[in-house]
Amino acid sequence: MQPFGNAEQSHRSALISDREVLLAAKTGDVEVICRYLQSAQNINRQILWNGQTISPLHLASMVGNISIVEIFIRLQVDVDIQSGSGISPLHFASEAGHQKIVELLVKAQADVNIKDEIYCSAPLWVAAQNGHLSVVKELIKSFANVDSQEQKTGCSPLYSSSQNGHLHVVNALIKAKADVNLERCSGASPLYIACENGYYQIVKSLINARANTNLQESVNGSTPLYIAAQNGHHQIVDLLINSKVEVNLQTKRGFSPLCIAAQKGHPQVASSLIKAEADVNQQEIRGVSPLLIASQNGHHKVVALLIKANADVNLQQVTGESPLFLAAQNGHLQVTLELIKAQSDVNLQSVDGCTPIFIASRQGHLRIVDSLIDAQADVNLQEVRGFSSLYVSAENGHLEVVNSLIKAQADVNLQENDGYTPLYVASQNGHDQVVKSLIRANANVNLLEKANGSSPLHIATQGGHLRIVNELIRAGAEINIQEKVEGSTPLYIASQNGYHQIVDSLLKARADIEIQTYNGYSPLHVASKNNHQRVVDLLLKAQSEVNKEMVPDEQGQRCEAHELSFSAASSDQTLSQKLHSALTESGFVESRAKLQMAAADVLQDILRKRLNNDEIFVVGSFSEGWGNNLQCLDGRTDIQSDIDVMTLLSGRLHHQLGFCQCDDATIVKQAYENGHINAPGFASNPALPSYGTALRPALDQVDAARLCCYPTIAPLQQQRISKSHIPKIELCSLQDDVSSNSFSPCHVVNAASPGQGGYELRVSTSFLEKRMLRSLTTLQGQLFVTLKYLVKKVICHADGFKLQGVKPYHVKTITFRMVEETPPEQWKPENLVILVRRALQMLHDSAESNCKPDNAHGRIMEHFFLSDTALYLKGLNRNESEQILSRIVSTLKAVIEKLPQLLVQFIGSLTPINESGRFYFHPFQILPNLTARLTVKSDPLKYEEIYDVVRECLQRLTKDDCSLQSQENLALLISRLPDCAFTTREALKALACIKFGYQKTAERIVSHCRGHSVNRGIVWSAEKPSAAANFDVVWQYLRSHDSTWKFCFQFDERPVFKFLPVTLAALFPLQLMNKPGCFFINSEALMLALNLELRTIGDFQSKIAEVTQREDADDLELLTAAMFASDIHESKLIFNRLVRQSSQIPATIQAVLKRRWNELTELSNNQN
Repeated sequence: MQPFGNAEQSHRSALISDREVLLAAKTGDVEVICRYLQSAQNINRQILWNGQTISPLHLASMVGNISIVEIFIRLQVDVDIQSGSGISPLHFASEAGHQKIVELLVKAQADVNIKDEIYCSAPLWVAAQNGHLSVVKELIKSFANVDSQEQKTGCSPLYSSSQNGHLHVVNALIKAKADVNLERCSGASPLYIACENGYYQIVKSLINARANTNLQESVNGSTPLYIAAQNGHHQIVDLLINSKVEVNLQTKRGFSPLCIAAQKGHPQVASSLIKAEADVNQQEIRGVSPLLIASQNGHHKVVALLIKANADVNLQQVTGESPLFLAAQNGHLQVTLELIKAQSDVNLQSVDGCTPIFIASRQGHLRIVDSLIDAQADVNLQEVRGFSSLYVSAENGHLEVVNSLIKAQADVNLQENDGYTPLYVASQNGHDQVVKSLIRANANVNLLEKANGSSPLHIATQGGHLRIVNELIRAGAEINIQEKVEGSTPLYIASQNGYHQIVDSLLKARADIEIQTYNGYSPLHVASKNNHQRVVDLLLKAQSEVNKEMVPDEQGQRCEAHELSFSAASSDQTLSQKLHSALTESGFVESRAKLQMAAADVLQDILRKRLNNDEIFVVGSFSEGWGNNLQCLDGRTDIQSDIDVMTLLSGRLHHQLGFCQCDDATIVKQAYENGHINAPGFASNPALPSYGTALRPALDQVDAARLCCYPTIAPLQQQRISKSHIPKIELCSLQDDVSSNSFSPCHVVNAASPGQGGYELRVSTSFLEKRMLRSLTTLQGQLFVTLKYLVKKVICHADGFKLQGVKPYHVKTITFRMVEETPPEQWKPENLVILVRRALQMLHDSAESNCKPDNAHGRIMEHFFLSDTALYLKGLNRNESEQILSRIVSTLKAVIEKLPQLLVQFIGSLTPINESGRFYFHPFQILPNLTARLTVKSDPLKYEEIYDVVRECLQRLTKDDCSLQSQENLALLISRLPDCAFTTREALKALACIKFGYQKTAERIVSHCRGHSVNRGIVWSAEKPSAAANFDVVWQYLRSHDSTWKFCFQFDERPVFKFLPVTLAALFPLQLMNKPGCFFINSEALMLALNLELRTIGDFQSKIAEVTQREDADDLELLTAAMFASDIHESKLIFNRLVRQSSQIPATIQAVLKRRWNELTELSNNQN
């Protein structure tokens, strides 16, 4: 049988077509079947049907045509003939429940224990699974193996029938002595699965057949009783208890049946287990008891049962939480009342010192707080950090809870370990009503925190909370108090941040405008510097006595203010708007950055699924969203950029001295200093780079090892948080990342500080950096992109200042500092140039301060995240440090001076995105790991499996085998490709037809695809909101459009399609010049080439012109057009495009193009 051809094969000369034969077998047309079987070669012949090869006997057995089956048996057909997927006629008949046909086949000596090739299942298994009792009995009577297991899952006939509730089949198999304890691969027995699904009568039959009621499955260690309890099957639970089951057997995690019943809230099950003397205080490995888990989940009926059974109401889990604590935490009032009534200790503290009233206060559960107060809970107990119930309720703005606690005599001035009071934290977070309540309760408005000596008024001013500032002033807050570290007053802070209303309130309260910070800055100075003109005007108006030497009159003072001002001149403002507009038009906006991040997450997902490894992470600029391409943000990676992939090595876990809190006494803790841990023996080479091309970006692969925890993270320290302008939600996210160490694992890479190569491993904060960059607003992202351009393309580039040492990581650090230090109101389009200048000045000042003779290693700035950690210049020789730093300082000064001209150049280099805002994402073109995987048989094909199916098809096309079996196998493989790879699938079909000699079929396939267009990218207009750009949107695009048509593959040698003309065979696949063994396939270009070669396009020249004019045409599309162009001018356009795209063309193709160029030139000359 040939899957691609039709009447072209000699052996298909019979008058009856395959379709007629199959239809006859299906409908019982004896005459047609008899005519068909007149040819002896047709007796066991198989035909392609619904994607698999079967014989007419298979189909007749499937649909139940006894007369047709009898004819085949009479002609001594092979009754064990197997279809393309290994299924016998007996399988089909058993699955469909055709007992008479099963009987006929068995009498004809069909093998009753034959197994198919997919699942290795026997006919009895299939019949039992589908509940066909008569067939089961017939097969048992014919000595079928009643314990034959399906290979993939290990399920026996008894297991499958128990799973599907086929009681009579179960009884028949038990009667036939089936092994009632035979487990599947996961260790689950027939009794287990019947209990799980709630089949009472089947459970009863299996118990009567002496099934082991205590048999534990191997994955979790669950017993039949456990799974029945979990699913609430109380009658089955009673049945098992009556059979003397062990009621306290625990899973691998230590969960008992009673514990899981309590967790799921099944009171009838819990009652039965308690009556059966289940241990009501049995704990799992984390110390969770039945009462604790029921209290946590709010199952008050189960809680009442357990309390009545004398469960220990104060039994704590490993981390110290009691049942009452968890009920209070989750807001379960009825459970809380039950536990209080049962004499639960209302002041029992967890390991970190938290009490039930503390956690209820933090969560804002007012009625629970009131209940605990009524039960005499201590309202002033503090947890290990010194936080009280009043502190956390004030922090979170739970006003009614605050009022209840105050009424219960909570200490309003109780300070936590760092000196923060409830009033301070409420002022910090802007909870003005809470502040009022605390002040009414006589809270001390002038209590200072310890580290910086700041007051509630300081922190309220810092946050811009006007109403709170006014409340504190009315309550007698000290107006002119200075912080300990910088000497800032509330007025200075308000002036610095441009809070003119707060400045006005402070001035009316007689704030002293002459008080300077310890470095000599006054409120007027800082307001002028930061261009807060309204604040400057207020300060000038309020100034009662002027320093005569500095400013003789008000007009002079205003001039001084303008000299200090960072206010942009009108030219700066104009340039800022132009730069902002150009960047916006080129796609550098938050919503497109989010789409880039989502695409990176999908690429990571595909990579993980292909390699079956969740410890692989796509990191770096491709994942961070902003700096992947400095010309436009459209998904395409700049040829000078790369995709970074980090793999966490299994089995390696480091522990740093001074931070590790792991309990294991056997671990070795390594010294930590300057952002590195002491770990001799590792080479200092964090990344294994590859090189990029126009068709495939560069790749940096980094192996890393886990570090048990993060060291101190500087921006999360209180002294930084109090002054930070990083949004609170992002600080919380960073804190979550640091605390969880799972989604953003701390790790070390093979890199060392200067001079320590081979002795240190560097602590990486790449996930925290990713978090920060992903949180940038449009303006912040545009600042980052502009700075990165200035460093890469101006300072370091051969066409710029040619200065090495400064690297993009320094740009990240400066950007983070700008986000932390710049108030929100300054992030405006008209300030963009000012912000760029300020960032460059920050980099300049940092380099200048480190330009010292003793700085041999080229330290340039402090690490943003790691405390007491330096960043260094890249690739610096020890004896060049001071000289290079001096050059960097002078270069940065020159860049700042020439900034307007350089920004105009940058604007000119930007590429506006097209009207549709198309965003390009071809995951199999940029797939970081090209390792071939075995093609799988999942149905339908998973997206990540498309890559390996296409690769396998290409390999098979290069082989010389043209046998019928080879054709069938390739046809089946190609047909598995889904519609999201439509063009790829049809192109492969056409190639297969050409290879096997079916030219007309190939032409028909190609012609049918002529009106079809691939999806070239995600359409993403400028109006799309950031929230719309997410992981699911990218996946939906990939799966619901013809999006999968670009691939890069790794082959040991170039695949050669010998059946194609020389020009096409040279083009497809295209070898990437600086990536040995890497080849590129563009299915759209291939389909175009086949259309042009097979002459299925009438006006092919217009099609070539369309490709030439397409802005996003890649090298292979342009080369295809060049091969077929018949116009000299069109060819020139194509060659110019290839030059502009820095295309690297293999020598063989260059030779073909040269010949084609000479032919066109000669033709043009002759025409002239």
